[in-house]
Amino acid sequence: MRDLNLQIVAEDTKIYTVRLTRHNLPVNISGWSLFFTVKKDFNDLDIDAVISKSVIFPNNTDSINGIGFLSLTSTDTTLAVGEYFYDFKLIDIDYRETFLRGKLIIIPTILQG
Repeated sequence: MRDLNLQIVAEDTKIYTVRLTRHNLPVNISGWSLFFTVKKDFNDLDIDAVISKSVIFPNNTDSINGIGFLSLTSTDTTLAVGEYFYDFKLIDIDYRETFLRGKLIIIPTILQG
């Protein structure tokens, strides 16, 4: 697992790209689920998450090559400016990994309106 702090401007859209490899070879993630959870406090329950997104990777060339995408909309990132806690999890039938976590820092936009 890797710890990494991320920044997003409030109300911006964002697309995260995930690449999964083992022994430097891509892993077919077709049908796998990716979960992105953001909480105000690290110990909050999942039901209290301020962002809870998931995607099931389709059976396509990207997924076969271990590449997947998770999109956040401007509605998802309409949060108060501040620091939150997040993690990314990949889940398959016999595989579960929290591969990235840290602080999500929501910063203000300069243009208001």
